[in-house]
Amino acid sequence: MSTVHDNEDEGVPLLKAPDEDAWKPPRGFIWIELALFANVFLYGFDGTITAATYAVISSDFDAANTASWLTTSYLVTSTAFQPLYGRFSDIFGRRICFFVATTTFAIGCLGCGLAQDIITLNVFRAITGFGGGGLMTMATIINSDMIPFRRRGMYQALQNTIFGFGATSGASFGGLIADTIGWRWCFNFQVPVSVAALVLGWLVVTNPKREDDAGNALRSMWAKVDLTGSLLLVVALSIQCVGLSLGGNELPWSSGWVIGALVGSVIMLGAFVWTEHRTSAIPIIPLRMLSGTLSVSIQVANVCAGLAAYAYLFTLPLFFQVVLLDSASVAGARLAIPSLVYPVGGIIAGLVISRYGKLIPLVRVGALLMAFGNALVTSLGFHDALYKYYVFIVPANLGQGIIYPAILFTNLATFEHSDHAVSASTVYLVRSVGSVWGVAISSAIVQTTLKARLPAALGDLPNKPELIEHIRHSVTTLKDLAPAIQLPARMAYYEGIRYAFAASTGFAVLGLLASLFANGKGLRSTSK
Repeated sequence: MSTVHDNEDEGVPLLKAPDEDAWKPPRGFIWIELALFANVFLYGFDGTITAATYAVISSDFDAANTASWLTTSYLVTSTAFQPLYGRFSDIFGRRICFFVATTTFAIGCLGCGLAQDIITLNVFRAITGFGGGGLMTMATIINSDMIPFRRRGMYQALQNTIFGFGATSGASFGGLIADTIGWRWCFNFQVPVSVAALVLGWLVVTNPKREDDAGNALRSMWAKVDLTGSLLLVVALSIQCVGLSLGGNELPWSSGWVIGALVGSVIMLGAFVWTEHRTSAIPIIPLRMLSGTLSVSIQVANVCAGLAAYAYLFTLPLFFQVVLLDSASVAGARLAIPSLVYPVGGIIAGLVISRYGKLIPLVRVGALLMAFGNALVTSLGFHDALYKYYVFIVPANLGQGIIYPAILFTNLATFEHSDHAVSASTVYLVRSVGSVWGVAISSAIVQTTLKARLPAALGDLPNKPELIEHIRHSVTTLKDLAPAIQLPARMAYYEGIRYAFAASTGFAVLGLLASLFANGKGLRSTSK
């Protein structure tokens, strides 16, 4: 498949790019793609099935006010370990990293399906994230080994289509599963698919041939991996999520615990950057990949895209279930519409990349559609024309489908093939950091607004404090309230949700502005 040479700077055997002109699909190519795409499907499925059902799941445990942890516990570990898959796969091989990601994801899903309390569920969501961080990353890396750069656009488009199909399935069937046979099957269903991918991968996924890596003993290779940086990133993001979850929710924003958590997370993120700069090991993110106008502007657009996308995705089903009083299955069906548009954007991006080699214009178009789409959703009224609830949610997802592969290929085109594994994982890391922030910030905005608005909205009810806690802890409580109490409570929710949508729009606009500073000079061609 590929040959290797030694990298004197980092001590890792690196892969040469496949021959562009003489390339033919390797033996078992179709079966390898099936194994990879099964994981890509699960990556998309798991993301939207949680978005469609988190309100129901958290309400079942009487913990709707901390519902964001169902998503952030997954995203924190997924974010922190995504770049390690790139580095570990360079050192230990693609095969073992594929197995670790798939197996851990399956174990995490099984644990979520069996969890009996919210803490156990969040712990297993974190374990699922450890594996989930490698599903899409390893698919991209393994395809980078097999497929020449200029031929990869359509394969990436197909991968995005599979991801979109998974996201559509999760959005469409997640709520239906939760409303019929129970939310636990949302996680249990993923286990046999993971097992099938694992068995198929065991049979067909191999490591690229290497000339000589006998000198790289396991112990010496392990010493070269920047585990300190990874630990700092996990702790920093976790502390930050704790601060955002507690602030305006369980504690006032002026609380020493909240301020300490947020300041501490900033200090630890600074320590992470310092560690990446000073480490003698292989850094999780080589800082050279975050230098220069092109790299900085693209990664700023990347983190803003992740933030806006997940703030939007996390808030949209809450809007449907609170403002429109949809059931989980109806809210999920509504999410299927924008999810169907996502792969369309991916196909458009793949065609443009393969045929015309345009990257920076695609990033800008995707960012513009995301900003426009988020603004449209922000404009939705409490009572509005029915068609708007279907049409206004489309542009943002179309923009995501375009901007994600465009940013990935822009970053890959910036560096040599030997850097593609860590380059791809860096793109996913930066985007996932934005995703963590998007969920945490949107949840903090909604909960802070509820705590501020509900006391006045509910008037002089004798049991008002208890009722406020019930409303904040369980979304399903709203449906059981008397009409005179239900409407003002829903209006308070609606106000918080609109603020969250407005914030996501603002970050999408920042991403658009960052993309305008990107200059495509020096990028390798993506088309013949």
